[in-house]
Amino acid sequence: MDHFFIKRKRNSEVKYTEACSSSSVECGIVNSDNIEKNTDSNLQTSTSFEPHFKKKKVSARRYNEDYLKYGFIKCEKPFENDRPQCVICNNILANESLKPSKLKRHLETQHAELIDKPLEYFQRKKKDIKLSTQFLSCSTTVSEKALLSSYLVAYRVAKEKIANTAAEKIILPACLDMVRTIFDDKSADKLKTIPNDNTVSLRICTIAEHLETMLITRLQSGIDFAIQLDESTDIGSCTTLLVYVRYAWQDDFMEDFLCFLNLTSHLSGLDIFTELERCIVGQYKLNWKNCKGITSDGTATITGKHSRVIKKLLEVTNNGAVWNHCFIHREGLASREIPQNLMEVLKNAVKVVNFIKGSSLNSRLLETFCSEIGTNHTHLLYHTKVRWLSQGKILSRVYELRNEIHFFLIEKKSHLANIFEDDIWVTKLAYLTDIFSILNELSLKLQGKNSDVFQHVESIHGFRKTLLLWQVRLKSNRPSYYMFPRFLQHIEENIINENILKEIKLEILLHLTSLSQTFNHFFPEEKFETLRENSWVKDPFAFRNLESIIELNLVPEEENELLQLSSSYTLKNDYETLSLSAFWMKVKEDFPLLSRKSVLLLLPFTATSLCELGFSILTQLKTKERNGLNCAAAMRVALSSCVPDWNELMNRQAHPS
Repeated sequence: MDHFFIKRKRNSEVKYTEACSSSSVECGIVNSDNIEKNTDSNLQTSTSFEPHFKKKKVSARRYNEDYLKYGFIKCEKPFENDRPQCVICNNILANESLKPSKLKRHLETQHAELIDKPLEYFQRKKKDIKLSTQFLSCSTTVSEKALLSSYLVAYRVAKEKIANTAAEKIILPACLDMVRTIFDDKSADKLKTIPNDNTVSLRICTIAEHLETMLITRLQSGIDFAIQLDESTDIGSCTTLLVYVRYAWQDDFMEDFLCFLNLTSHLSGLDIFTELERCIVGQYKLNWKNCKGITSDGTATITGKHSRVIKKLLEVTNNGAVWNHCFIHREGLASREIPQNLMEVLKNAVKVVNFIKGSSLNSRLLETFCSEIGTNHTHLLYHTKVRWLSQGKILSRVYELRNEIHFFLIEKKSHLANIFEDDIWVTKLAYLTDIFSILNELSLKLQGKNSDVFQHVESIHGFRKTLLLWQVRLKSNRPSYYMFPRFLQHIEENIINENILKEIKLEILLHLTSLSQTFNHFFPEEKFETLRENSWVKDPFAFRNLESIIELNLVPEEENELLQLSSSYTLKNDYETLSLSAFWMKVKEDFPLLSRKSVLLLLPFTATSLCELGFSILTQLKTKERNGLNCAAAMRVALSSCVPDWNELMNRQAHPS
């Protein structure tokens, strides 16, 4: 009876187990070992048969060393639960696959030829995969650091405008010496994995492409922008066109290097426009309608009646852009008008400089002589018409060293020594030194980044009023020369005939009058009518009462915004601390009409000083020894205002094919 009961109980348990097993098969799970294990465990339970059909809670499976016979080890990656990894194909399976049946199935289906391999075979594979994992982990860390280091070195090389070979010949050897001295040879050997100068060139190109993409992505978002352009010829006799862009980004205006175009010397103005169109529209996919300002100098190549570059640019913008003639270029043109007698003084000063600087022997002898005397300066400066500050600096140096130059020319028996014996000539030289130094100061005020049109116009208007004041001072019965310190000091220290001084005064007065007329010609009042009508942009808090706001001829919505804005003391504090462009960018959400109008007025460039800066960088990069160098990539890295995203660059291949 007992035997029959036990047999019946066992049959029932087998049926129950088979039912569970069949349900598992339907779910894609077959495990005969678990069936036997469950059956044996059930035999050890109480004699009463109480089947439970509730679904058991699934728990995370643990790796067993016996699974190695199926070719699986425990994955070393920091997963939440144990996961099997095949030592043959390195595939990592899920935690639910930690079952002999699933592991065996992977071996039979994926690696059928290895079914009969002994356990020792998989043990050897286990050792190999662990060694390779450790090696890859170490090498990856080292290679990533070396890659980032190569990018940083290339970035510094381009920013400092030095040759790419400096990385291999100077930077890397110096770093090796420092690391070897401070640490040890083993640490220094790690630096040798940093690439050489050929890869530095590739890194610079990659960084340049990355910076270009960042800039173009911003401009393609549909924001307004303004450009300045200028062309020049480099040391390799190649005509180059540089273009800078200014655009509104986040909290202020950004100024950046846009493109570098190599032009053939025989290109017409229409061809220059075609090249510019191909780059900005064809390559960068920008819309000319978003261009709100174009600034260039007044050369015939760009603005001449046969060139039509500016005319075509204004046409493609649907006349939505304004053209500004470079303020610095106009100031230089206005300063060229000099009376004939004063022009002779300037020409003689240039002859003296050329006589000394044209001979290396003369230049060295004057330097030695000035050093022995103990003068502040020992060299003269060359004069050139294309440099804005040339005349003021050359005349200042000649006047400062006039006694030393006079003595040197006597020793050299040069006829130019006679001009320094003429007190009238030296007196006029003192005046030219003063007036051109003042013009240099004005030129410097018109340069620099993020300067607005109101600042430049105020500088020009202030100088024109100063010229009128000086004329009044000289026309009085008791003329005053306080505005020309060198001239005043010279006439006080030297005895000059009154009649001669009157003649010099008349020449100075004639020069100041000529300057006033030329400045009025190149900076006509009607060109600044728009600024006067929108004077509230410069200082919106100057219009607090209703009468002053009504006189501005604004639309009702703009009047209401200006009234609210001028009444805010919080915004007035922001106005006093921020730049004018940053202030109007900040209030664009609360006062959109005024902000939009102000941004369009402030966005265009007023000078091409950034292009001139670019040409100066070009002369540093493209020397006589490297006159065939393609400087486009190096120019972008050296001049770009964007900061590279090193994480994005690190995701690129170390050595592009």
